[in-house]
Amino acid sequence: MSSRVSGPRACARPISATAVALCAALTLTAPMLAQAQTHATPIAFDIPSQALGAALLALGQQANLEISFVPATVAGKTAPALHGTLSPLGALDQLLRGSGLAFKGDGPGRYIIYVDKTNQFSAARLDPVKVYGEQVGERVFTKEEIANTPTSNRDLSSLVATHPAVRTNPGANSSQNRGSLNVEDISFHGSSPYQNLFQIDGMDATNRIDPASKNLNLQVGNIPSNPQSYFVDTSLLEEVRVHDSFVPVEYGRFTGGVVDAKLRRFSGENHLNLDYRWNTSKMTQQKVGDGEENSWAQGKPGYSPEWKKRFYSAVGDFAFNEKTGAVIAMSRRESDITRWNMGVDEKGLAAPGQSTYRDSIDNFLGKFSVRASADTVADLTLKYSDRSETLASDLFRNTRWDNNHAARGISANIDHLFQGGRFSLQAGWDRSLSNRESNGDELVSFKPFNLPLYTAGGFGKEQKQQDTYTLKGRIDLEPLRTGVFTHIPYAGAELQQVNAGFERFQESYSYRRNINRDGSYQDVSKVRYLPGTVDVNYNMMSVYLSDRIEWERLALDAGVRYDRETFLGNNNVSPRTRLDWDMFGSGDTLLSAGWSRYYGSQVLETALEAEISRLRRQVLDAKGKPVANGGKEYFVEYKGLRMPYDDEWAVSLRQRAAGMEGVVSYVHRNGRDQWAKTGTDQSGYQYTNEGLSTTDGVSLTLRTLEPWRLGQTRWNAQASWSWQKRKTNKDLVEGYTSDARDPGDFVLYNGSQIRAIDLPPNSFHQPQTASFSLIGAWPQTGLTWSNMLNWRSKRDAVIYVGVGPKPYYLDRYQSGQVPAYWTWDTKLLWQPTFARNLEFTVEVLNVLNRMPAVTASNPNLKTNRSTYQSGRELWLQVGYRF
Repeated sequence: MSSRVSGPRACARPISATAVALCAALTLTAPMLAQAQTHATPIAFDIPSQALGAALLALGQQANLEISFVPATVAGKTAPALHGTLSPLGALDQLLRGSGLAFKGDGPGRYIIYVDKTNQFSAARLDPVKVYGEQVGERVFTKEEIANTPTSNRDLSSLVATHPAVRTNPGANSSQNRGSLNVEDISFHGSSPYQNLFQIDGMDATNRIDPASKNLNLQVGNIPSNPQSYFVDTSLLEEVRVHDSFVPVEYGRFTGGVVDAKLRRFSGENHLNLDYRWNTSKMTQQKVGDGEENSWAQGKPGYSPEWKKRFYSAVGDFAFNEKTGAVIAMSRRESDITRWNMGVDEKGLAAPGQSTYRDSIDNFLGKFSVRASADTVADLTLKYSDRSETLASDLFRNTRWDNNHAARGISANIDHLFQGGRFSLQAGWDRSLSNRESNGDELVSFKPFNLPLYTAGGFGKEQKQQDTYTLKGRIDLEPLRTGVFTHIPYAGAELQQVNAGFERFQESYSYRRNINRDGSYQDVSKVRYLPGTVDVNYNMMSVYLSDRIEWERLALDAGVRYDRETFLGNNNVSPRTRLDWDMFGSGDTLLSAGWSRYYGSQVLETALEAEISRLRRQVLDAKGKPVANGGKEYFVEYKGLRMPYDDEWAVSLRQRAAGMEGVVSYVHRNGRDQWAKTGTDQSGYQYTNEGLSTTDGVSLTLRTLEPWRLGQTRWNAQASWSWQKRKTNKDLVEGYTSDARDPGDFVLYNGSQIRAIDLPPNSFHQPQTASFSLIGAWPQTGLTWSNMLNWRSKRDAVIYVGVGPKPYYLDRYQSGQVPAYWTWDTKLLWQPTFARNLEFTVEVLNVLNRMPAVTASNPNLKTNRSTYQSGRELWLQVGYRF
């Protein structure tokens, strides 16, 4: 459905972010100067390769045609160059070739562009067409939606946090560490936050070394990490696709969800976008618990009382010629945080001080593309992401350390259409690394006579690194008919080699020095840490096959995936099924149901930790006496371990009517063979498959397919609600490092004895969530206004309060009520009509300044240690568009 815009001037200017909200009803027209002209008469055309919408505009102007289309059908598509003498209809056919689109007459000189449903394969070629966006179980965040979403640090976790299937930890948006640029973990349908699949342009971007490591303090062997290899700035992306259920068979090595980020491909035009964005702690309201005030005020690791954030970004779209171009995207996000440290005064005594320490993320994303022909396109992609956070503490004298998390990658791909199908081949290399670097190579705890204890020095540099080499190919065949059935098959294969390791770059020591009254001293508990490397290498091989079988109003997606990995020697088969029923044959009412299995991936810390521990030598004992044999006997057992998996049963009903779409879905997940860890430092550790979970989720989503018109304004809206119930026998925060309770074990909860597995989960748990977004555009003034309402239901926090009475001494827990709350975020973007190249943005997060407790305090503590929602937060941004 589309309305008509008279004259070519209505669309002569490229659609900017400020006009995206009204584009769902936009049409392209060209004036009819000669109604009687026959459109078979050849005309000399001169149209360069460019965005398909702009190319259709140029064709309409040169051929005096009126061409109408829904912009969603051409979004992100590029038309080939058109030079020479052709009939207008022949030229139109050439522009649409390979796009999955067709045209039909709508009166003299008028044509409508539509999706060609008679050739479904064409819609899946080089540039897939989706009329209204998503498939079942999929959510697409377009670059326009990303630009219009109020957010703080512009990262993937913040973008997808409102997805109905996603849960974040309660303190994700708290006041305690708002100055940090760290990326929060996310959980899909109650699955492990360390078992999601992140991709960038089809290449694996998941860090699998030790993603649960979160301790920011200065300790030997402690290297903070994250499941995401790349801390991507979402403002640089073309789109983000999220799969939470009915996940296609080409995705593997996850039990949670898939977050697939796509980079921009050159449009055929030259554009440059520059943005500068800023925020400070003075522009943000914060609240912390009484028991946290001292740590927060001093800016200890994990806290940030004062900061100044500055974000810089540049995106260049360059057309070198008609067939070749590139998109270069860069950004720097930095936060200067004030922290207390410990120095010395003129007498050599400890003296507190303040300094500014930087937390920064650099991104570079480059995509170079060549359209060798109408049937072949090739891309070369470069990726770089680097985060460095400098930390200090008033407990350390003249000591600072840097926690770094970085990734680099290069990949190349080629897509080729041939008679009867499409073939794609991709190869790449990605490196993910996390390291911690401190000044000095001796960490010494000093105990002066009659003076407070203090610590100085460090452990030098330690690093964990993962290199992944990938080769993958896929072939899609055009629809095949066998009797009454239509088949749309595709198949693919993937090879990966993963090299991971730990490296300590220098020898280091830790010990305590007791200083006597006369200045003499004695060193005790001295440990020597040897320099060295520990490596683990393994291979992965995957093949998959899928066929969509259609008969009348029924369609069955049947696929199977096989994965073989040499790390544990596992062979895993993952069936994926979905049955779609077009209930009335109109495509408006679709009922889907299916069963799928998702196998997770290995955590490489399991293979590294035992060898890392052997790079340790005890030199002096607690009394200062030499240790003859300081090598520690330490082992980790993981042989026989199996990959974790989730079985999913899902049902979904989609209804479209009156320009709206509603989706209600139910997803049941059984998580099995989840990794758990048992043992002690003295006996060694063993990894087992004793973890299990069960999650039930219901969600309802309602959105506009076409904008509402109110006078000269256009409005798009989307609302969602979800409910989850989860049972698990282990803590998702600790993940693979925690022990798993036996389902038959009992605990005390609020004074009553219950099974351990019936204890409410405490991490990544939110029974109900809801969100509502409303985006309005007023093109005549250049204004776009975005609003997001988020609601979180009340929940019972589970607090450990000690051991119960004799004779069983059961672990005792108590509930802590966390209230329901809601927040309102808003964003106003202005592109002045008198200066369209300029763009001004004001964002206000949590407009009403609601700061409820999002975690409960332990009743055993004398002070309140609750965590509170961050308050009103103001962001300002100025941009230039060329």
